[in-house]
Formats: sequence, structure tokens, C-alpha cells
Amino acid sequence: MKRIAISVSMLTGCLPALSQSSVTIFGIVDLNITHAKAGDATTTQMDQGGKLPSRLGFRGTEDLGGGLAASFWLESALVPDTGGISGAYFGRRSTLSLSSTNWGEIRLGRDYVPTFWNISNFTPFGTVGVAGSSNIILGWPSGYANATTAVRASNSIAYHLPQTASGIYGQATYAFGEGVDGARHTGARIGWASGPVNVAVAYGSTSTQGAKYKTWAAGGTYVLNPVKLFVNYHKQQRLGDSQANITLGVSVAAGAGQLLASVAQSNRSGTSVSNDDARQYGIGYVYPLSKRTDIYGTYSMIKNEGAAGFATAGSPGGVAGRSSSGLQMGITHRF
Repeated sequence: MKRIAISVSMLTGCLPALSQSSVTIFGIVDLNITHAKAGDATTTQMDQGGKLPSRLGFRGTEDLGGGLAASFWLESALVPDTGGISGAYFGRRSTLSLSSTNWGEIRLGRDYVPTFWNISNFTPFGTVGVAGSSNIILGWPSGYANATTAVRASNSIAYHLPQTASGIYGQATYAFGEGVDGARHTGARIGWASGPVNVAVAYGSTSTQGAKYKTWAAGGTYVLNPVKLFVNYHKQQRLGDSQANITLGVSVAAGAGQLLASVAQSNRSGTSVSNDDARQYGIGYVYPLSKRTDIYGTYSMIKNEGAAGFATAGSPGGVAGRSSSGLQMGITHRF
């Protein structure tokens, strides 16, 4: 990471003291070659975000004294295979906050909703790539109907608990809809991390098309060196339609790298749903070339039933009742 330290001295006699500010430029560049199949259609292409989504960000903190700090975070989604930016500028995160070591943090702007963190942290492949846990979550990343809050919420205000020796962490979030259907959101998450154990539960609710789009999440990890175990449960529901996903995974130290594996099951229920289930299997290996650079390889297969048509990342598109698979080889660099 390239850090630019800025000392802001007193410019006028009105300022009683000096303040210290720091700005960090950071990011991830992830590129890969993906060969994917859905039904009878296949594609081979360059893609990004097989291990971690590519991004460019700026974050900074000013020490206000007395344990109080002001911080900002601006983060863009990059598409390095074309040199472009995905979505809005700083659409990954755009926040301003006040924090204290005693009472926690108040954060304003566009940020992750509480339920997202369980999917991201408690599955071995995270949410991206051919084995990402989001591949068999219906409507990802938007959710049901017009909801836009399955991953992030704009115009939000959130409170984050302070870090303490107890290991308890959590957040509560409210997003103002500001006249946009599917944007008003309320959510919360509470967790506990101590030693080898990290567990959390979360809930979110979004108003859309006159009904509530609701999400529940529960999961955790357990480290028993050289093995790390993952479990995650995710359920989303609107009116009479619901989907429940459960993911079991493992990470094992293998040589200098990590061997990853997971199995995820999706079960749908509702008045218009009939056996539209799916199961995803994933296996991969990550090898660190340095503290910043990894190479990886991942294979995944999705078996669809009924009208389910989920597909791995990079696939030409899901086909109802047909399997999908993907093989990905790539490199990730963090700066």
C-alpha cells in the first residue's frame, strides 16, 4: 500500500491545536482465464474477480483528539481486462464517519448491508468466482423484485460497535429510500470472535413493491490448524416466495498454499415453485507468490433441478434444469 501522510498545521490563530491526517491509496487487481459451460453452450474468456473483486480506493483518517476520529472511504469497482470501471464511481463504498475507541462508529453513505458479511466471510470462496457462494442465490446481487439492497445500500446511516476484548462485534443499518422503490432498508448483525471461533447472525428488511423483502443469515468459522471450517445459512423471502441456502466449506494448508472446497445447497419454496433446487460443488487452490500476490485455480459445478437455471461465473447463461460448470485460473495482486 502506498501511504501519503499529511500533517495539517494550524493555518490561523483560531485553531487551538494541530491535527493529524493520513490518506491511503489501496486496491486489488484480479485477472483470470475462465472456461465455463451452461447446458450445451461454452465460453472461454478473460474475466476479473475470480478470487477477489478488482478495486481502487482511497481512505483516510483524521485524529480529532480525545479518542475521536473522522474517516472517509471511497472505493471503485475496476474492470482491469478492459481498463474500465463497473457501475457508478465509488459504487463499492462511499462513506464518511465519526468513530471513538469507547463508543464505536457512526458511518454515513453507501456501504455493505449487515447480512452481506455472513456470505462473504463464512464461505471459503467468498461471493465471487466460479465457486462463489452467490452463484446459486436467486437475484444476486439485487434480491427480489426491485430490491437493490442484497449487498449494499445507498443513503445509509450505520452504527458499528467498538472493538473490545470481549470479542463481540456488530452493526445496525438504516437506509433512506429517498423515493426509490427497493432502496429503503433496515438491518442488523451481531457476532462474536474469540480464539478459533467466529460466529454471527444477521437480519435485513427492504420495502419493495408494497411488500417486505427479508433476509436472514447465520454462520461461522472454526480454526483447527491446519484446517478452517466454514458454515453459512442464508434465507431470503418476499410474500410467499422464499429461498434458503446452506454452504459447508473447508480450507486446508497444503504446501505453501491453501486448498479450498465447498458444497452449497439451494432450496426454493412458494406457490409458483416446484422442486427448483440446485447444488454447487467447488474446489480450488491458492498459492502465494508473496504477501501481496497470489495465483489460484478453481473448478465448480452446479446441478440444477426443475426450473432452476443457476450458472457459474463467466457462463454464457443458465439453462433451466441443466448443469453448469466453470474452470478458472488467475492471479491476484493487492496494493
